Amino acid sequence: MSRSSYTRATDRNRRRIQEAFAELLAERGSITNITVTNLAERAEITRGTFYNYYNNLYEVGAEIQKEVERKLFLRWDHLASIENINQYVDEVFDYIRGQEDAYSGLLASDAIDNFFIQIENGMSKRMISIMHSDGVCHKEAELELLFTINGAIAIVRKYFRKEVSLSLEEIRDYLKARLGWIFREYIRANNAA
Repeated sequence: MSRSSYTRATDRNRRRIQEAFAELLAERGSITNITVTNLAERAEITRGTFYNYYNNLYEVGAEIQKEVERKLFLRWDHLASIENINQYVDEVFDYIRGQEDAYSGLLASDAIDNFFIQIENGMSKRMISIMHSDGVCHKEAELELLFTINGAIAIVRKYFRKEVSLSLEEIRDYLKARLGWIFREYIRANNAA
């Protein structure tokens, strides 16, 4: 993807390009409304400098997405039991909130659709794995988890697109309450069986 060796100048230029990309995306709503010239001007670099690091604008979005996913997925490594689900959900939403200013335009656009799919898949797999490790193997429980997680992520996406009047905190709190209910209900049913 990138063609340049890593230096401080590389890091600074990439950051400037990514910040300019996120700003332009927030202003213009779609990657199709941005040109490399627009981005270079906003980042105060030349077009040649842009092409030292990226082949096209989509690579900028993909790199931002990869970095966000990497940071977010690192937070999931410690989630191993039902007891720390609330902490996990808090950390995921804290991270999303921390990125809100920098990447709100990017998260609201279609350029990062795969990011939300990765969050849905990662959360679903982790939660189902925990449920199974605690001896709960109900298809209904998995279905409840999938609907709940995918629904919450869809609402987060609507939040960034300004299509809902909910806050991230309200979405987070509902998700925590719903996940808590699912795990309690199916563990209780599993223990009664």
